[in-house]
This record gives sequence, C-alpha cells and structure tokens, in this order.
Amino acid sequence: MGRCRQQRGGWRPMQLSNGLLFIAEKNGSVSPPQLPASQRGAALIISLVILLVITMIGLASMNSSILQERMSANAQNARQAFFSAESAGQDLFKRLEPMNVNSTEWKRALNALDAGIGVSTTPVNYSGAGTGKKATSEIRYLGEANLIEGHSFGEDIETFRHRFEIIGDAEITGSGATGRVVRGVSVVFF
Repeated sequence: MGRCRQQRGGWRPMQLSNGLLFIAEKNGSVSPPQLPASQRGAALIISLVILLVITMIGLASMNSSILQERMSANAQNARQAFFSAESAGQDLFKRLEPMNVNSTEWKRALNALDAGIGVSTTPVNYSGAGTGKKATSEIRYLGEANLIEGHSFGEDIETFRHRFEIIGDAEITGSGATGRVVRGVSVVFF
C-alpha cells in the first residue's frame, strides 16, 4: 500500500497497489476522490436512456410480430373461403355433368334459362363447406351460343348450345373473409 505525503497546502493523492486513486486525509483515513457536481449521476442517466431505447425496440418488434400474425390469419381465412367457394361450385358442376334432366340441379339450370340472360337465381346452401363456413352455389344463364359451320354434330342435327355460369360463394363466419369462384359451362341440347 502506498503512502501519502504531505504537500504544501494539504495532502496529495496516492496511488494504491490495485491502481485506484484515493485521497489521504489528515487523520490518516483514505477516501475516494470527490467528483465535480456536474458529473454526478451521468452514468445513471445514460444507462436509463439506453434502457429506454432497448425497451422501445422490443415493443416495436412485438407490435410487428402481432401484425404479422394477424395478416397470416387473414390470409388463411381468405384461402379457406376461396376453397369453400370452389368446392360449392365444383359440387354443382359435378351434379350437372351426368346431364340428367330430371335432377334437381338441371331443374335449377332450366329455371335459370327461363329467368333470362344474366338474371340471378336463388343461391343454394352447400353443406360440404365445414364448420364455421357458409357456402352457396348459384347458376345463371348467359344466353345461347351459335355453333359455327363445320361443327362435329353433323349438318342434319339441329343443336342448341347454351352458356351457363356456375357461381360458388363462401364466407368464413366471424372473420369477414369471403370468396367467389365463377366458372363458365357450355351445354349442348339436341
């Protein structure tokens, strides 16, 4: 341990063996040096400011991840609505495909034909959408399409080609996500 030597006008600073600088007082005790009043607490203020900045960055990251989670949920709901609408329209198309004029679906198509071009018909609920989803299918008549010369049905057969539009709509309850799939279908009547 170092010693303090008395200097003119008081005691002088002393360097201890661990490198710290202390002031030896007249009574022989050693105390740490006094800092000027303008520097007291600066480290505390700087560390609090750094802590505040780190907290703000953490909050911003948390808000960003919450926003991304909501966007992901909305995208998933939109996909589910689209697939439910596609299922409703595909189901109606598969029921029309055998061309059984006595089926319920063909009666809907002929009622759409009778209603007129582009007139909305009553949507029918589709039961295969699953829980939390509401899906409907609708068929609209778009008019008669004239066959061009040289069609494959032969010259002596009179044919009528009608165009229909199959519309599948779906909604995911509670989320507001909706989907719509529109499919064009041509039917040839002999």
